[in-house]
Amino acid sequence: MTMTKKPSRIQAALRGAVLLPALAAAAGVMARTAPHAHAPAWTSSKRLWAPADLDLTVVLPSYNTGPALTTTVDSLARMLQQAGGHFEIIVVSDGSTDGCEDEIEAVDPRVRLIHAPENAGKGAALHRGFAAARGRHIAFVDSDGDIAVEHVVRYWRRAVAGDHHVVYADKRHDSSRVESTRVRKTLSWGFTTLVGSFFDLPVRDTQTGCKVFRRDVLASVLPLLHEKGFSIDLELFVAAHAIGFSDFVGAPVTIGERLAGSTVGSSAVVRTLRESLSVLGRLRFGHAYGRVPVVPMAVVHEFPAPRNAGHLAVAPLPMAA
Repeated sequence: MTMTKKPSRIQAALRGAVLLPALAAAAGVMARTAPHAHAPAWTSSKRLWAPADLDLTVVLPSYNTGPALTTTVDSLARMLQQAGGHFEIIVVSDGSTDGCEDEIEAVDPRVRLIHAPENAGKGAALHRGFAAARGRHIAFVDSDGDIAVEHVVRYWRRAVAGDHHVVYADKRHDSSRVESTRVRKTLSWGFTTLVGSFFDLPVRDTQTGCKVFRRDVLASVLPLLHEKGFSIDLELFVAAHAIGFSDFVGAPVTIGERLAGSTVGSSAVVRTLRESLSVLGRLRFGHAYGRVPVVPMAVVHEFPAPRNAGHLAVAPLPMAA
């Protein structure tokens, strides 16, 4: 006999606390979403349907990141050079006004800059970077420096070795170490509990800012994405899972002291919650995901796997003090 796991008291209380707002948000989504509506096309995803001609693309979304951006790009370029293979780094300046991107293209010839004229959000920046990617695998990492760039290489190696759909940073992994304020930990726990209660996802941590995707996964989901803010992380998993991708592997992450000021204030938290409810409504009632064909596997496999992927020489991850 199959036993159904009952939700905990906390999960049940959380469901009750957000049920009415969720239904209200869902109703709003239904009113705005036509049966054959597609996501806002602020960039084209056609480039992703072409076969890859690089091993790895790493996208860094950035908004007024300051000196941390150059430090992150320099460290990432050196780490990828050490790892071997053919790579590119795409920095998407999301309407930055502090000049943080002025020097990054001089770091390495494989660094490309996309400058958006206005600040539209992390999701919009990632969408722009993904749409321009040439890699067989496509990663992103936050550019503020709190996640060491070594994670990108480690996750890429794991994605290649297991041919996984997505390898993602998982703060809840037994081997993870996180230096964070009590407020941020509480917000993270609350959001994770909400996602676990309302979304049927085989993922324990949707929001930590480092992930590696197989090219066909992003090519399939990019036309379906609506969100331009921080909830893009959640929507990526929701859309991919709705299509049929499910090989999502959580990996340990070490999160140290942030090198740049946080852009996650109270208004961003409220906005992310609101956007997440919109994703829920779109999934449960609007049926907005899964409306495009999955990209043929030839898109991925026409380009051979990285020659050095199984033998990457990666320095030990720096542990937070």
